[in-house]
Order: sequence, then C-alpha cells, then structure tokens
Amino acid sequence: MTGPGYDLLVVLHVLSAVIGFGAVGVSGSYAARARSASKPREQERLVRYFSPGTNWAERCLLLTPVLGALVLGAGDRSAASQLWPWIGLGCWVIAAGIASASSWPAERRVQAWLAGPGGDQGAEDGLTKFRGACRVVELGAFLVSVCFLGAVVVMIWQP
Repeated sequence: MTGPGYDLLVVLHVLSAVIGFGAVGVSGSYAARARSASKPREQERLVRYFSPGTNWAERCLLLTPVLGALVLGAGDRSAASQLWPWIGLGCWVIAAGIASASSWPAERRVQAWLAGPGGDQGAEDGLTKFRGACRVVELGAFLVSVCFLGAVVVMIWQP
C-alpha cells in the first residue's frame, strides 16, 4: 500500500511515539523539579501537572506498536521478516514495562501526596516517600527515553 492512507498510518505511528514517550519525559522533568522543591505543595505548576488522574498523553505510547504493526501490514510486508521491526518492538516492550510497572505507579503516589492535606508538609517520612516516588518517576523517564532513542535509531537505520 502506498499513498495517503499509508502515509497517515506512518504519521499516526510517529505521533503516538513522540507524544507518549515525550509525555513520559516531561513527567520525569516535573518529578525532578518536585523532588528538589523544599515545599512541593506550594509549587502551583507541580500541583497542577500532577493533579490526580491518568496522564493520557503518556498512554499514547501504548498505541505505538499497534500502529507500527498496521504500518508493516499495509506497507512492504517483507520488512516483517527483517530484524529491525522486532528490535524496535523489543525496545518498546522494555519501555512499556518500565512505565507501567514502575513509573506510572510512582506517578500516582506523587499525585496522591501533592493532592493530600498540607498538614504533613514538614513530616519527614511523608516527604521522604514523596521524594523517593519522584526519583522513581525520574529514573523511569530516563530509561524509557533511552529505549525510545534506541527504537528511533533502529527504525531509521533499519539494520
């Protein structure tokens, strides 16, 4: 398949990856800021960014392999027998595993702490756990970004 339908699939595949992986990176950046803030609950940007709920932009990365499979199926199907799509899928599996098993649960803990009552702002135990969750989000974002970079290199290079 060639033409606008195929091009649209490619664009959607790339967009899902850029939006999803980019949002994970942004969360890591905000988590770093939250971890270093002396009074995180007083930082309006942090409280707003980490408001309770699902970060749907991050979940866009879950669409990436589905759209990638559609691109492979709609395009040159011989690419499915090559190594590069499977390396890219492996990078995605690792990234999705890190995000879903580590980063996203830690992000929920960050959200809950920031949304909680302000009376324990100085409570060392609560703040220590909060900073630990921020560190997990930060580290997860870094590792997910490395996986994304690896997948991009493989998708472009196509060894």
